[in-house]
Amino acid sequence: MLYVADKYMLAAVKRKCETVLKQTAQSEHATKALQTAYQFHLLELQKDSLDYIDMNTKACLLSEHAVSLSKDCLELILKSDFLACSETDICQFILKWGKYQCELAKLEPSGGNMRESLGNILYLIRFPNVEMKFFSKAIANSGLLTSNEMVSIYQSHFGEPSKAFPRSIRAPVSKRQTYNINRYGQITGPMGSSGIQSLTFRSNKEIWLKGVNIFPPFNQYVPQIRGGIRKHCYDPGTVNISIKVLNDSKEETFQQQENIDLSQISGKVRQIDFCKPVHVTSMRDYTIVLDGMTHHNFYGTDCQESVTDQQCGVTIMFKNSPVDRNGTNINSGQFAGLLFSV
Repeated sequence: MLYVADKYMLAAVKRKCETVLKQTAQSEHATKALQTAYQFHLLELQKDSLDYIDMNTKACLLSEHAVSLSKDCLELILKSDFLACSETDICQFILKWGKYQCELAKLEPSGGNMRESLGNILYLIRFPNVEMKFFSKAIANSGLLTSNEMVSIYQSHFGEPSKAFPRSIRAPVSKRQTYNINRYGQITGPMGSSGIQSLTFRSNKEIWLKGVNIFPPFNQYVPQIRGGIRKHCYDPGTVNISIKVLNDSKEETFQQQENIDLSQISGKVRQIDFCKPVHVTSMRDYTIVLDGMTHHNFYGTDCQESVTDQQCGVTIMFKNSPVDRNGTNINSGQFAGLLFSV
């Protein structure tokens, strides 16, 4: 279907195919989805695939589809600073990929032929960060590198930087510093809550959204009968909320359920950590949606329309969301702030 849609320029059918394929981009088939996206110029699918590979690199490289990646797609992966695996894992895959490419070309899987298959991609591998035992046993004896390159890598372990290969550490998003910006000036409450609370935001830089600070339910005294005596106690129940993130096409990019134990509420702001980071492209609108807040809750006032973290230089700008049904806007309401990495 995708092939036909691309060949005959059926734009609507092609978009529908991309929507279906996005489901595979967030799975062990991400490398296959990446290859398809690159072949048919599906930029959204390509981005989703690379995002998933960034956060699940080792598992994706072990996929049966990974060795079939084209040279160009392999380059897209290796350019990333966020890969969630060691450089040794990458080297192990590169040897496997190189041998497979030689088999396809019916060539001897020698170091020279593998180097030919890799081309300039070779210089995206951060050999100085590879475990020395593995490097000495598998790489040094493979013929993949020249003698001068191997000497420079060994020297890099004794303070002499390698001129050919970078040594910067790939830092997975999960291990990067988390920044926290708050938009409210004051906190008050309670406010009634019977529908969706939503706010639109955009960032001046590419970030990974890791969570949101919300104003929790306002736990009021409720009458209860204990030992035949009527008393007013805190509500012992729970509130089950849903948090979603929508992109500028109103497509859902993230969804998470969260149970709030009313008896455990402390403070007027609650941090909700996302189960996985959400990739936020710079200068594009995203909308965060909260649903299910059945109790009255605290809320912010004197809110700022734009907040800058001085340490990382990220500026988050807020806008009113047309999705909101409960009074949250750029001046007041729900959503105390955002947590993110760069």
